[in-house]
Amino acid sequence: MSGALGTSRGYIAKQYADDRNLAARQSIYAYQRPQLDLHNRSLDLAESNGDETVLEIGCGNGRYLAALHERGHRGLVVGGDLSEGMLRTARPAFDGPLLVGDAQALPISTASADVVLAMHMLYHVPDRAQGLAEIRRVLRPGGTALVLTNSEAHFLELDELLFACARSAVEASRVRSRTSLTRFKAETAMAELAPVFSNVEEHWFEAELVVDAVEPVVAYARSMGAFVVDDRGELEAVITELERRVTDTIATEGAVRITNACACFVCQ
Repeated sequence: MSGALGTSRGYIAKQYADDRNLAARQSIYAYQRPQLDLHNRSLDLAESNGDETVLEIGCGNGRYLAALHERGHRGLVVGGDLSEGMLRTARPAFDGPLLVGDAQALPISTASADVVLAMHMLYHVPDRAQGLAEIRRVLRPGGTALVLTNSEAHFLELDELLFACARSAVEASRVRSRTSLTRFKAETAMAELAPVFSNVEEHWFEAELVVDAVEPVVAYARSMGAFVVDDRGELEAVITELERRVTDTIATEGAVRITNACACFVCQ
């Protein structure tokens, strides 16, 4: 399978037509141990005074925009996303400007933002070098870009479980490889960021999900769907196998344990 699935416009349009899939994935973090306030801990790294102009690219359903509002940020905050549907879901939590825009050609003036946020989104950008060049372009001299992305180990146990269920439930030719879905990992991000910015620092966040209920795992799997080619409606067979295995694991071990690891890069 192509390594570009996660950057396919068709895939992105289906995944992010609204925030149902994203919200399902976000909800599993209720089982995070210890609980990490990733939004605020990441925003702290920008060392803002509250008056800066902030642009978030790929703002999704607005969790970081809402966090800035809750922090009492006084400066202009602008959210942008490729999906109009996602922007509609962000609106109830954020009353500032929201723009439909492509990260590879931002509808923003050069040197107009003090802080640019690219949080869990660059792996969806087809031409990541162009996306990074755009971040650099719109960032003012002395400004800061925060780039957050997942580790190679992030959700490894859950991904392996999903693919094992898929291989058990459907033909092998119908199962995608994990590498086809994983791009721009924290372990290799520095090599792409360092040539673009004068200074880049990485900050790691690590925890564990201890999931003692079946439904959150199933909801996560349904929200992804991409681990199996589903044009024959085969996802339900995979979900049935997943429910069986997760039920057995919880019964014998008490919970499904999943690595949670990501890094935020402070780029200047």
